[in-house]
Amino acid sequence: MGLFTKEELQRYAEKFLCGLYGQTGGSLDRSANSLDIYIKNISYGAYERPQYGYQATQAILRELKAQGLVQTWNLDQEVRLTSSGLDKCRGMCK
Repeated sequence: MGLFTKEELQRYAEKFLCGLYGQTGGSLDRSANSLDIYIKNISYGAYERPQYGYQATQAILRELKAQGLVQTWNLDQEVRLTSSGLDKCRGMCK
């Protein structure tokens, strides 16, 4: 069994995506630190349990990459929106 249920993963992936959208100003050219996005938008407790935060971030990134909504590099530490991700954010994020 994974770290999250399917419903939790979907909910957290949407929060992560909206956090990335906000932090990058909706720009396809800007990137952000994936763990920072997780901590600021999903779990403030990740600093207390860094391994959990890393595992949770990786699970969320796998889901978003599989959907074609984000690109990552530098061992998944840096993340940016794809054009599909930007389109989804425009309709979903406030």
